[in-house]
Amino acid sequence: MTSSPPRPSPSARSAASLPVRVGILWGAHSLAANVWAVVEVLRAVSMLATARDAPPPVQWGWLALPVLGDGPPPEVPDAVALSAVDVVVLPGWLVPTGPQLREISAAHAQHLAPWLQSHVAQGGRVAALFNASALLADAGLLAGREVALPWVFAPSVVFQAGQTVAWRRDRAWWGDGSLWTTAAVPDAAAAFLDLLAQTPAAEWAQAVATALLYDPQRQLTATAALETPTNQPLMAGALERARRWLQAHHHEPYSLAATARAAATSPRTLLRWFAQVHGQTPLDYLHGLRVAQAQALLQTTYLTVEAVAQQCGYGDTGSFRKVFQRHAGTTPGAYRRRFQLRASRKQWSGPRA
Repeated sequence: MTSSPPRPSPSARSAASLPVRVGILWGAHSLAANVWAVVEVLRAVSMLATARDAPPPVQWGWLALPVLGDGPPPEVPDAVALSAVDVVVLPGWLVPTGPQLREISAAHAQHLAPWLQSHVAQGGRVAALFNASALLADAGLLAGREVALPWVFAPSVVFQAGQTVAWRRDRAWWGDGSLWTTAAVPDAAAAFLDLLAQTPAAEWAQAVATALLYDPQRQLTATAALETPTNQPLMAGALERARRWLQAHHHEPYSLAATARAAATSPRTLLRWFAQVHGQTPLDYLHGLRVAQAQALLQTTYLTVEAVAQQCGYGDTGSFRKVFQRHAGTTPGAYRRRFQLRASRKQWSGPRA
């Protein structure tokens, strides 16, 4: 712990410069939920790297300011002393009113504003979670920016930042250039993973995001042996019946006629209305379900690509590869290498005698 934060990192860091160094501000009133959300994301990234026998893609430590009388930060696994940082995390503060937020923000700005300005100017990134956007406003970094703000503190932050800041009321979190802001405490992990996806740790962040964040299609198709939400009653209607039929039978050969019968309508009518409401054909929707299941299998199992294709309803592996690449933007093998969440087989055998 030092009385001044680490120096900003140079902007020209390449993928060879891993690990990405993350500094987390800590104070007596810091929102612990945001701190721990970020720490758990970082730990998940490191855990995945360990499972793949790869060097650590991230490091993290505290940005503590004892001159403010905040006391020592809590003990967290794997925290290190940082001499420079690439990403700054400002977790926000637990305060009841806008005036108190401005007071605590101004106290921190006296020590951090010039450093934050230098950090951003040199290409560093900042995650200002919840009401920590007030500190960015005090540092003069929100002018002309689009930001996500918690509604209860938004008037105070906009007042501090000036009228050139644009409040994105429609977004739970938002990244504008090098700054990420959030509107609510539960959005910290998603916003921070998106930030990491813009760093040399991008592939690790994307792989972890598929496991930690909610994905509707994967919930429906990840494990065919488990009961899925498709067995629960949903709203009536031909399109909903068709969608439920595709979800429940996604591993079977596609039949427009069978889907239309399940929806109690004609194939022509189903095609027209499905495309109008869902923006795609029933077959394209089915391919999306199958690719989501394939992605989960590639990430978490040792199945061959051929076996994955069979489990997802493709009798021809070549056709599966073409469909997968069209939907996922890469081949099944390349996707597995980038996003696998399982440990290597040798780690299951335990330590050797």
